[in-house]
Amino acid sequence: MNLLNFKSYSFVFFLVASLLCYYIAPKKVQKYILLVTNAIFYFFSGPLNFIFILLTAASTFLGAKKVFGLNFSVKEKKAGGMQKEELKDYKLFVQKKKRHVLVLMILINFGILFFLKYWNAIATFLDAYINADLSFLKFGTAKTLLLPLGISFYTFQTIAYFMDVYNAKYEAEHSFLQYVLFVSFFPQLVMGPINRYDALGKQLKEEHKFNFGNIKHGTLLILFGAVKKYCIADLLAGRISSVLDHDYPNLPGLFIVIGILSYAIYQYADFSGGIDMVLGFAKMYGLEMSPNFRQPYFAVSLADFWRRWHITLGTWMRDYVFYPFVLTKSMQNFSKRFMSKKTEWGKHLARTVPAGIANILVFLFVGIWHGPEFHFVLWGLYNGLVIALGDFCKPALENIDQKLHIPINSFGWKVFRIIRTFIIVNVGGYFDRIVDVPKSFLYLKRTFANFGSLALLKDADYMKSIFGSLRYVESEITLIFVSLIIVFVVSILKERKIDVCETIQKKNIVLRWSAYYILMLLLLLSLSFAPGNPVFMYAQY
Repeated sequence: MNLLNFKSYSFVFFLVASLLCYYIAPKKVQKYILLVTNAIFYFFSGPLNFIFILLTAASTFLGAKKVFGLNFSVKEKKAGGMQKEELKDYKLFVQKKKRHVLVLMILINFGILFFLKYWNAIATFLDAYINADLSFLKFGTAKTLLLPLGISFYTFQTIAYFMDVYNAKYEAEHSFLQYVLFVSFFPQLVMGPINRYDALGKQLKEEHKFNFGNIKHGTLLILFGAVKKYCIADLLAGRISSVLDHDYPNLPGLFIVIGILSYAIYQYADFSGGIDMVLGFAKMYGLEMSPNFRQPYFAVSLADFWRRWHITLGTWMRDYVFYPFVLTKSMQNFSKRFMSKKTEWGKHLARTVPAGIANILVFLFVGIWHGPEFHFVLWGLYNGLVIALGDFCKPALENIDQKLHIPINSFGWKVFRIIRTFIIVNVGGYFDRIVDVPKSFLYLKRTFANFGSLALLKDADYMKSIFGSLRYVESEITLIFVSLIIVFVVSILKERKIDVCETIQKKNIVLRWSAYYILMLLLLLSLSFAPGNPVFMYAQY
């Protein structure tokens, strides 16, 4: 039984059966119904995966309880009237103990993730670049070991919980089962989002009455996400691979650009479509999960793009990597040296240099998080450097805008910035999508130096040599185009702060059911062209 395929009969049966038990059972046992649901879902992803998720949950649960106890002891000492100097010494003692626990948590949880994701890649690298046979260090022939479902996401989620308790943001959870429910909530295991305990954890403690509005809202989200995934992403996947995964002599830049732009659409449709479906499943249980996308292709800068794309990973990196790094003593001393000059330029350097270094570090981590290949490292560095340079050059660019009398608040200027950002994002796509680094630079060069003629698009034989069979290609393009129009319109409405699902639910029955039937019709048509790939792109991370 494949529960990872959201459009399989087995998953639909599993979801309906779970919802029926969840709402029919007494409210006090809802969390146990959900725990069993999570266990069944995870069991069918691989029984041995239980070891990893339970180890992560147990270690962070115990670690959080330990640091919470240490934090509480400081409050007790203070309330008990401990002398100021003694209290200061005790706080230093507690901080030292907390740091020991923090190091242990990082070693256990990121150690497991690092081993599974990068051990074989490191062994392969050493085997290739030093004069020794180290193949005995590898487990199998794959670049990574078989990753347990959702390990990257639940590792980040549990470390976020531990860090929040460490920083005394909230109390530690006292019930291990309640904590496991938060860690293992099945919709988030496939591709996130990376939820926070003070948001989702609290909801999981509440009793949830059946609400047909939540079922309708969730169904609409699921259908909309499925259209993105199955009517856009899955139909593009094979065509993109035909262009970018094969070695063609003198492939014109025209086709490379088509491949990269198609990949930008595919990546958004696959990932955000999956997230829409996940949010829809959670909504059916009366739960609100953290949003992960906010119309990223309407961003006006690369920094703005990353505030809209994979939002929960971005906020995780901001809270637990960016800010801690910027607030280190060395970075603070660096800022103070420039601030002491009391000039505008000094103030600017005091802010932008530490932030720029932190951004480069963050995106280096994000690149490595995506996989053990060098092209991901380059992609991460590219994003970090562009954001850092953009922030550093901001005063100069604003000065140029003023001298040229550019109407920076005009609609036309905003459109220009959106297009410019889209181009910058897609230049990074060469390093993201093309695995072979020399090939990515070669294709980038061909994009500008050997673009080719648009007439090639009318050459059926040449098109066939690149894309393979062109049977039904016009129908596929039509289906993709219609689906993209729907996504674009919905994105515009959401950008204008309009809740599309709520708006549709308030319309008359004809309009409401028209929305459902249009989405279902598109999904049925997609089955005519491709069986659909049940695997989501971000499930592999």
